[in-house]
Amino acid sequence: MLRSVAKSLVELIVLNIVLVPLMVLGPLFYVIPFFCIAANPQDNFSGLAQLYFWLGPLSCAFYTLVSCHWQTVRKAQREGRQATWRETEGGMVCTVTKSTFHMFGGLFASYVFEVLFVLAFGYVPYSVASGASREFLAFAIFPFATYAPVILLWMRRWQRSKEAF
Repeated sequence: MLRSVAKSLVELIVLNIVLVPLMVLGPLFYVIPFFCIAANPQDNFSGLAQLYFWLGPLSCAFYTLVSCHWQTVRKAQREGRQATWRETEGGMVCTVTKSTFHMFGGLFASYVFEVLFVLAFGYVPYSVASGASREFLAFAIFPFATYAPVILLWMRRWQRSKEAF
């Protein structure tokens, strides 16, 4: 029993060591393809595109989770009520439920936006971009599709803050 708990704990720690940097640094990884394309424009980058397609939404889900309560936490911090923030927002069950909903919603929406991007980008005429410039264009626009749920959440919050004044 104790051995299985220790094994599970070690697996959880290893999983966090691997996934947390991928999720936090995810947006920074989107510059790697530009160096690869510049170094060898004739190479096949489909493996890299697949990697970004499947791992990008994990990073998006993380940032959606963080962005979910960021505004209310910052407001509570400015007002000096960090200790009572969670109770003000509805308690542990309400805040964790909201965070979980936003995280899985961000994950699902990110995959939907990515699929829509792949479908839409297939209709871009080759006269607009061909060869390495087409891949360059795809990798340049793809992060906006991946992080669209976070961008939309931030835009909604920004619009609400403008309306408050």
